[in-house]
Amino acid sequence: MTKASPLPLLCALLCALLFALPASAGQSYFHSNGGQLNVGWQDREGKAQQLSYRLETGQLPPLIAYRPERMQEDMLQQLLQQAIIEFPEVQFSLSRPELALGIKSRNADKAREAQAWVKPEQAKLEAEWLKQHYFQRFTPYDGMPAIKQDHVRIALESRAELAPLADQLKRQSATEVEARQQTVAFMLDFVQAIPYTLLDSQSGRAGKGFLTPRQVLEQNRGDCDSKVTLMAAMLAQLFPELPQAMLFVPGHALLGVALPAKAGDAVLSWQGQTYLLMEPTGPAQLPMGQLAPTSRTLVDSRQLSVQPVLASQ
Repeated sequence: MTKASPLPLLCALLCALLFALPASAGQSYFHSNGGQLNVGWQDREGKAQQLSYRLETGQLPPLIAYRPERMQEDMLQQLLQQAIIEFPEVQFSLSRPELALGIKSRNADKAREAQAWVKPEQAKLEAEWLKQHYFQRFTPYDGMPAIKQDHVRIALESRAELAPLADQLKRQSATEVEARQQTVAFMLDFVQAIPYTLLDSQSGRAGKGFLTPRQVLEQNRGDCDSKVTLMAAMLAQLFPELPQAMLFVPGHALLGVALPAKAGDAVLSWQGQTYLLMEPTGPAQLPMGQLAPTSRTLVDSRQLSVQPVLASQ
């Protein structure tokens, strides 16, 4: 049976281990004034860094919490509206609170036809509802179907609004590969320094257990999948040809980028591509290729699901 993903709640357990790892001072200040964001942080080498930027107008609609009962209610209301048009000879009813659909008609053939129509139409409407609200069906490594945010789509649709910040995070170097490496390292420092917050997964408020990249920056907080999505979005904006992948392990999310690895670095080979792995979550400022011990164990034992970020397509 489909279930909501437990990622936001379980993320706290793994991130508790990250707090125990060596960390730099992180952010030194954060100010938001009329859309102007000003942030200062200390990188892993102890150097003070600062940025001031505005975000472009966003395209994403407000995200809602995933609640199965809300999806069923919305879907069944649409189904009833369409059923009246498709089968005027048939009476449809919706009983509450179990949200059971009743079908009856004096014409037995029409009743059977309507019954056969309901199931595929319901599946179609559910798929449309999930897409409309930026959710997707998802099968974790354990094979138990779940529903989670469509992190990759959200990242790709957030690129343009993050351009002013991404441009400031871009580094220059002698070669394109070195420039990408330095940019990713600098961006990783920036994202890790954003305060980690376990997002509310029970209240049913908008963005249940997840903040969009824009929300992470404006609210200056985020959890594992929110911060992974932010970093993936900025990298996709700067380097659309650079392969990336989001990794979902039990209770946590990681990012992989197709960059050269050093001996001992954590990497993942997936569908012909090798990704250098990293921990955008923070607060430990782990460099590219270094993971928290629990993350490394989960990756090495292949307790993961992988979603490539195909920015160039």
